[in-house]
Amino acid sequence: MLGKKSYLLLYIFVIVVLLLTSGCVYYYPAVYTFGSVEITTIPPGAKIFLDSMDTGYFTPSILTNVPAGNHVLTLALEDYLSYSCIINVIANRTINLNIALISIIPPDPKIVLTGIDVFPTTINLAIGESQTFDSVTAYYSDSSSTNINLTTCNYSSSNPDCATVSSNGTVTAVSDGSATITISYTYDGVTKTTSAEITIGTVTQNEVVYRALCVGVGDYIQGSDNDLSAPPYDVDRIRQILQQCRFGTSNTGFSNISYLKDWQATKSNILQSISSTFSGADSNDISYFYFSGHGSRVENTSYIGPADITSFVDSAISVEELESALSAIPGIKVVFLDSCYSGGFIGKAIDTTTISREKLESFNDEVINIFSGAESKGLLTTNQYKVLTSCHYYQLCWEIQPGEGDPFGVFTMALCTGCGYYGSYPADINLDTRVSLQEAYLYVRDWVFSYKISQDVQIYPNYSTFTIVEN
Repeated sequence: MLGKKSYLLLYIFVIVVLLLTSGCVYYYPAVYTFGSVEITTIPPGAKIFLDSMDTGYFTPSILTNVPAGNHVLTLALEDYLSYSCIINVIANRTINLNIALISIIPPDPKIVLTGIDVFPTTINLAIGESQTFDSVTAYYSDSSSTNINLTTCNYSSSNPDCATVSSNGTVTAVSDGSATITISYTYDGVTKTTSAEITIGTVTQNEVVYRALCVGVGDYIQGSDNDLSAPPYDVDRIRQILQQCRFGTSNTGFSNISYLKDWQATKSNILQSISSTFSGADSNDISYFYFSGHGSRVENTSYIGPADITSFVDSAISVEELESALSAIPGIKVVFLDSCYSGGFIGKAIDTTTISREKLESFNDEVINIFSGAESKGLLTTNQYKVLTSCHYYQLCWEIQPGEGDPFGVFTMALCTGCGYYGSYPADINLDTRVSLQEAYLYVRDWVFSYKISQDVQIYPNYSTFTIVEN
């Protein structure tokens, strides 16, 4: 009986299985849980990251077997901004992405007007005569320059009773005397001005003519690391005291005060301006040269740093180049140098010191030797030069940014203060309305000392009674 019962149970189990399989059959379809992403970029070549993981692919590419759902896609390409977004991958589908990447290379800087020059800067006319300026040159922040149409400038005369000027730059002499013609030009919202000096009447052959070139370089084209604040402002201060000067019984003023600032003061412009500013000088005339800015001493040779100086030494102006330009000017030269290491007019040998080009440190003993020992070098005669420098050969010179007002070089401000910048002439010790080279030296020396600054002004020649400023 037990054996039969087992067979019966087995039979019943088989019948049940057959009934189940012969009826409704249940089918479970496969579930697809992956999708694809096709990615292209403009420009191509971007590295593809998915959920911060490097896929090893670069655009254009198709990523396959990407789990369905949200993912963070990141694209990286050198010189372009990284791109990230959230993508929704759909099972069994391919999504397409076409992405324009944004360049991080900075756009070309805006070209702005940095200054203008007029030529000629001095005009002598007889009553009734007229002369049109030859040219007005505009200088731009990309170091380019161009001659601009005279009719695009604005002109004004400081003394229309003496000289008038038309809208096309034609100056007409009205009566004996002098006038300053101011020229302005506007480019892209920036206006720059310059000026020319007009003299009406006959110039006596032996009359002393005063001319000046003032150079201040604070903004250097190659970068801001070595920029200075004071030089362009100090040029304006020097120009003011020179414009106020009236020499001798005839009250002779400067016939021409030219200037170069910042990017205008390239090497070629400085040398060309020395030539053009003093082109009419004769042995009776007095020519002023002022420089404020960086300089350097490389391999026993001294240089001043024009605005376009680079790491190449021939981009600077060597002592020999400057001396050659100045020695071509007949008459007396008055030289003011406001820069580090510019002193040493003491006529004795100084051990060689090498200063890095990058620091652009300024005139030193070699400059001194050229000016004060010129006869031994066969270059200059010592009585041609009247020189003040801002400090000794081993010293720094300083500029100051006051709490209010414009920055200033200590030497230049001391010199200008003593020579009429604020209306009085405290450097005129003997009260004869003239400031001699020696008086200026003594005043600047004491003024700087009062600031507790270790910066000793130097003079050549010593005890000179030569008048540098007169009111």
